[in-house]
Amino acid sequence: MQDSSRLPDREPARRGAAPPFARQPRARRAGPAGARRAAGEGALALLLVASLAGEARGQFPDTSFLRFELGGASDVTNERFYEDAFDDTTFTGRRLTGSPEYRHSAVAALEAGGLLGGAGRYRLRQDAAAGNRLLRSSTRLDWRGEPSEGLRLTLSPDLDLRRDQSFGGDRRELRFRPDGRVRFTSLDRTQTWDLLLGGDWLRTSGTSELTTLDRNAGRAWLRWGRASLEGAWESELGYGADARAFPDSVERDHVEQHGALMLRRLLPGAGSAALDVQLDRRTSYYRVSSTRDRFWSGRADATAFLPLHDRLTGELWLSLDGYRYDEPDTSVYFDYWLWTARPALHWSLARDWGVRVGPRLEWLAAPEVPAERYTQVAAVLEFERLHAGDWWSLSPSAGWRQYQRSSATLSLAEPDLHSSYLFVEAEVFADLAIPARARLRLSANGRFERHEDPSQDASSLYLAMDLRRKF
Repeated sequence: MQDSSRLPDREPARRGAAPPFARQPRARRAGPAGARRAAGEGALALLLVASLAGEARGQFPDTSFLRFELGGASDVTNERFYEDAFDDTTFTGRRLTGSPEYRHSAVAALEAGGLLGGAGRYRLRQDAAAGNRLLRSSTRLDWRGEPSEGLRLTLSPDLDLRRDQSFGGDRRELRFRPDGRVRFTSLDRTQTWDLLLGGDWLRTSGTSELTTLDRNAGRAWLRWGRASLEGAWESELGYGADARAFPDSVERDHVEQHGALMLRRLLPGAGSAALDVQLDRRTSYYRVSSTRDRFWSGRADATAFLPLHDRLTGELWLSLDGYRYDEPDTSVYFDYWLWTARPALHWSLARDWGVRVGPRLEWLAAPEVPAERYTQVAAVLEFERLHAGDWWSLSPSAGWRQYQRSSATLSLAEPDLHSSYLFVEAEVFADLAIPARARLRLSANGRFERHEDPSQDASSLYLAMDLRRKF
């Protein structure tokens, strides 16, 4: 979800794939230009890869198969916001600006899998897209072998190539991410030990590629897990490290260490509770003046589910996300904490429909940057249906974000970096089987913001559609 807050992009190097048992990267917050770029890169990729790759990962066939998919995809991205206008060097005021972007492409996929004699099982998926703005090829191979009881080996190399000319730019990217895992399970199957080794090799070029640096990275994770016994917590404890080197900027070379803890258990009355915590520490290889790669970060997520009736469940979602820099500043690399709470009620209705309703509360604390602090209250309503392989999801929401005004702004009567605003938003996702062995995937997001400062009013629309047939 994009909004008008301008918190900096903290984690350009953390966009690589994380181990399955590691916390996924946090969402970035961007202004209008960043939102358009993120939406343009992500909308079509979501439908071409994300919704499909989930089917391929972790599922290994018992028999050999070969499948093809052919179809087309299209996405539309548009944001409307106010910006300063100039006539040569003369400021002429602010005007409402929009930059719609339309992309269309033909898409194809090949999927194969089967047994390799006594050498294990494999699954291969190749996706390709060719259109007016995007050329892309994504290849992933998953192999799993079990040489002895309790020992499992997994290899998952991933190769992605693309050329993206969205929004008048020209970006070329080549990324190779090999992953390997060794898992040992105790004889009573109550404990597991995982060792994951992987890498991330990225090369970029093009006239619009000015911010993402080439990098060579390696990572390792070690995890211990214990299955839940009666009345006890199921737990996982992990430690990992990423080492990244940047050929074009040795000042960015760094190592990042991770510690992770996960707890889950069943509660009386068929309820459940879970806690997932990860703490990260990044340090530079060399002594540099910037604090960009010298910080602590962390995230904690807690959930609880308690059945209240045959079809009614009470839910609670809590999260804490933050950064603490060794030498924080007040412009880009500042400390902050983001607290989120979402209590909800979930009804299970007839015909596999579910309805979830409740408030969503956010509070961002930035000790040294008052202009970034805010509190937000929103009402969220979700409709979801999972039936016969189809998935519908509709989520409208509305709320108010209140920014704290700094004492300097109040005394000088000048506009703040942000102004408080009312927002209305709706998200839709559908994954449907249609006749003739075809499948339709649709993703849409619309958002409108009305600010106390009218010059910051903004609206956005993202729409992506993918239609393909299996052979």
